[in-house]
Amino acid sequence: MRHLKGQKEVTVPSVIFSKKATEALINQAQYIFEQTQNIEISDIYLDDMQKFIVLILRSFPESGRPTDEILKGSRKIVYKGYSIIYQIGDRRIEVLTIYRENLSK
Repeated sequence: MRHLKGQKEVTVPSVIFSKKATEALINQAQYIFEQTQNIEISDIYLDDMQKFIVLILRSFPESGRPTDEILKGSRKIVYKGYSIIYQIGDRRIEVLTIYRENLSK
């Protein structure tokens, strides 16, 4: 790859999902399956949500609003009624939890 003189190389942070966030995604997919009885629909929803989270957080990590009331240094983005709480670290972004706004965390 060719670099222009004086140009900084951009590093894209990795996005990881905590155990709690992973469990929330699985529970959402199970709920969708129970409602639709269609594994393909629940898989597509889960894949779309994961892709959205990773794309937004890797491209615009500080786009979420600060949520210090939940956890100091955390931020929140929203996807189709779900709140995604995350923290930005030095080398990675960790998705801490995912929940529906009208349900408990």
